[in-house]
Amino acid sequence: MTASSSSDSTHVVKEARAALDAFLDGLNSHDLEKWTSTLHFPQVRIHEGAVTLWQNPEEYIRSSQAELEALLSSGWHHSAWAEVEFPQVSADQVHAQVRFSRHDAEGRPLGVFDSVYVVTRQGERWGVLARIGYEAA
Repeated sequence: MTASSSSDSTHVVKEARAALDAFLDGLNSHDLEKWTSTLHFPQVRIHEGAVTLWQNPEEYIRSSQAELEALLSSGWHHSAWAEVEFPQVSADQVHAQVRFSRHDAEGRPLGVFDSVYVVTRQGERWGVLARIGYEAA
């Protein structure tokens, strides 16, 4: 977006941030359907040197059940944004550079992760299209 469209950029960032917050709220609800409703498909995740692609919500829910159960058995209770920046913004796509932490039920940190989220507007809805991340040192 150009400097002359800074008010448009502010509005886009606000909508993209709301989509990111909905994503995290969905994850923290431990409800795969709610979490999945914050995504766009095909969904892409680059993580631990691998690329995973889910074509549709049903495939995502089916394959993510084990990951959610593993997170819960690790002691994870919720995640929180530590930092969120928007270095690249266009009218329908935002790249969010984030740092988030995982916490147990008492709020103790379990890990910190750096990621880039690609958040897009498809139709009238903003959602997460892709995630690239790793555990921070």
